[in-house]
Amino acid sequence: MRVTSGRSIALTALLLVLGVSSAIAQVSPYRVQQRYDEAKKGKSIDEWTKRLNEDDPATRLEAVKSLGESNQPEAVEYLIQATGDPDEAVRIKAIDYLGKLRATAATGVLVQKLFMRDVDIQTKQRILVALGRMGDVKAVDPIAQFLGQTSDPAVAGTAVFALGEIGDPSAIPRLEHIQRSANDPHLSQLAGEAVAKINRRMSPAAVAVTVPALEEDKPPTAKR
Repeated sequence: MRVTSGRSIALTALLLVLGVSSAIAQVSPYRVQQRYDEAKKGKSIDEWTKRLNEDDPATRLEAVKSLGESNQPEAVEYLIQATGDPDEAVRIKAIDYLGKLRATAATGVLVQKLFMRDVDIQTKQRILVALGRMGDVKAVDPIAQFLGQTSDPAVAGTAVFALGEIGDPSAIPRLEHIQRSANDPHLSQLAGEAVAKINRRMSPAAVAVTVPALEEDKPPTAKR
């Protein structure tokens, strides 16, 4: 009986130690910080979108970051909304995420902002970068039109780069014209590089690389 009691006491003590260790693990500094961050940022689209209407720009910026990193399709709608935020940092971050997510649903809104007088140059440059990353061919003609209207070499260079990134052949005549006639040697060089990039994508070698990759996704043919 004494041996049995001794074992029971030892087992009880062990369980208590394990329980204490588990409790300590649950309140570790990392977990405390994690819970704080979750509470601060929110855990759902609804909570983040509510923060887009807060007065504090830092809170709205945090909401945009959370939406951008959420990988949830419904976040795109609210990121588009944030491109009209009065704070420059907030709207630029929203534009950047739309480009990163290749959110072609935002093409029309971003293109419209390119031609708005009250949109600053820096924001327009970020829009061009985002459109390039999105790769939507519907943006090619508006970017080419915008390129013909801007007199800022840096903005023009970003527009040329965006056309090269989109990679649509319809942009080649415009880019070749810039390559031949641009007064800025750097802009001419960028146009030439954009044309070369588009041509590489159209080359048979590029197609040959793409096709096997697509073939790998097909189900294997049944053996007879």
